[in-house]
Order: sequence, then structure tokens, then C-alpha cells
Amino acid sequence: MNPGPAVEGKGAVPSHLAIILDQPAIGPEWKSWLTYELALRGLLLGTDGTVKEDRTLLGFFRFLGVQECEAVLRATRVEVHARECPWAGPMRGALGWEDAGSGEALLNSFIPVLIRRSRGPLIRLEDGVHHEPLRQVTFSLSNLTGKFGFEDGEALLCDSSDYLEYARNEAQAALTRAGLEAQVSITQTAHNPLRIWGDVTRNGKKISETVLQDFSMTLWAFDWSCLRDETFW
Repeated sequence: MNPGPAVEGKGAVPSHLAIILDQPAIGPEWKSWLTYELALRGLLLGTDGTVKEDRTLLGFFRFLGVQECEAVLRATRVEVHARECPWAGPMRGALGWEDAGSGEALLNSFIPVLIRRSRGPLIRLEDGVHHEPLRQVTFSLSNLTGKFGFEDGEALLCDSSDYLEYARNEAQAALTRAGLEAQVSITQTAHNPLRIWGDVTRNGKKISETVLQDFSMTLWAFDWSCLRDETFW
């Protein structure tokens, strides 16, 4: 179903929506910011309410204002826990969408980008079922040992330097609690930027990195398991 032009506060609410939480990069006009961020990645929000990638129709969208979002949250009884995250803020609005017959196409391109930019919950409007991709996630310390850790870096909020400092400090604290010594560094990479360089030791003696599998750390991060929940989409 085409929900029509993307005019805030008008038209039927689509099947799903993503709550947009405030971030320093957004500025005064979140809709223009989100449209621009998606366009940089080849995803176009048209003035006719369409979502396209390389001229291929993926779905239909519309923006929702704060008051409309608050009404949706009350009706679905969804709480926005991600507002507690230091890298997310008050609700700015939402983007609602429906697919154009190929939900898989949306999941492969549009939805991952939207999750990273929105940072709020994803809600299915018909029954209030929802996911909170940005939340406190527990990771094995083994994620610190290679370039594919933390889901190839995709679980981390890598668009903020102070976030990476926070993540490194949490990793160092977790190693200390485990009675281990190692140096966690931040590296410039397209993969996992948070890694141990050098040996892992205990009481000054080198040990195998496999011991890291027995210990964990918790971070504000993206939980991408929602993309694998076929019943939600």
C-alpha cells in the first residue's frame, strides 16, 4: 500500500516505524538530515513517498512528528530505553514504512542504514511487537582479538570518537576484573576498531587468547539480531 506523500501528520500509519532519537550530528531539521544520510548510501526518499535504491522501488515511507510518535508509543506500550544511552537523546520523530513486495530488499539495504541512523526502537504497528537495536549488549572478550570482532565492527557506534574511548575503557576494565593484562587499542579500519595488540598475560606470564572466551563485557551497542527475526518483518 502506498501511504502517499511524506507529509508529517497526514495519511495512514505504515506497517512498521523506526523512532528517530536525537544525536549531535542531526541539527535542527532531522528529516533533511535523515534524507541526506540515506542518499549518501544510495537510498532515496522521494517526495512522492517512495523508497528507492538505484531506481528500484523498495517501499513507501512517511515521516511522523513527535506528538504522533508519542501516541503510537502509548498505544503499543513501547518504552524507549535507548534514550538512556549517552549517544542518543530525546525523540525527534519517526520514519514509517511498508515494503513494495520485497521485504528482503529492504532488509538487505534500507533497514540496516535506518537502524544505525535512527537509534530508537523498531515497532510493528498492528500488534506493538518491537525490537530495540541500540541497547546494552554483552560481548565475549574474544571479540577483542581480530578484525571481525563485534560483528565486523558493525555492533559499535563508530561514528563518535568518545564512544570508542568509552568502549576501550570498558574493555580494559573487563580485562582487569578477569585478572588479565592486555593493551586494548583503537585502530582506523573498516572492520573492528577495538582490538588487543600484543600479548595477553596473567600475573606477568603470557597465556593463550582463548581464555578470553570465558569473560565478557557490556557496552551500549547495536544488536543486529532483529534483522534475523523473520516473524517481525
